[in-house]
Amino acid sequence: MKQVIDLDNWNRKEHFAFFSAFDDPFFGITTLVDFTDIYRQSKELNVSFFLYSLHFLLKCANETDAFKLRIEKDSVVRYDTIHISPTIGREDGTFGFGFFEYDTNINRFIQTATQEIERVKNGTGLSFSENTDRQDVIHYSALPWFAFSEMKHATSFKNGDSVPRISTGKLMQEGEKHLLPISICVHHGLMDGRDVADLIQKLSNSQIAS
Repeated sequence: MKQVIDLDNWNRKEHFAFFSAFDDPFFGITTLVDFTDIYRQSKELNVSFFLYSLHFLLKCANETDAFKLRIEKDSVVRYDTIHISPTIGREDGTFGFGFFEYDTNINRFIQTATQEIERVKNGTGLSFSENTDRQDVIHYSALPWFAFSEMKHATSFKNGDSVPRISTGKLMQEGEKHLLPISICVHHGLMDGRDVADLIQKLSNSQIAS
């Protein structure tokens, strides 16, 4: 379900019009987030850190209103729930696009996500499905081979794209802490730096994941 925003009475009306006219209306940040508790919880539950951390990321995004906004034609809409479309690697070095539906129940989320991972791994090409092109998603990619301090995301401006991009790098251990590089790229017509900071603050409160 989604709600159409009344642009005439939206407090971001001028911001939306201003930034939407840019050739590149996206802005991005890269930072480190302490995922020590998320790592510990995934190990205690004996579940995949990738899926456990992704579920937590999606939970936090669903609690951050700006990340549920999208531009559709000439309208701005707010989705009730957003999901995630990750890239999934294969043994031959290629990847395909998947779709993980958000479920507040971590066990159900992991079960359906695992099935989707198998679909993509057993497929070829980009593995598009009827869900991978949805607007109510976050585009996500994991780069577990290295940490990064900056990242540029591929974006299709000519198609009026407004879907947020989030990427994570290699989990780094510093003493007893596990730090995760995270890159967030969003449409400036829909949100500002304080909205991204709100999401990062939620991600930093990882003790609430369980």
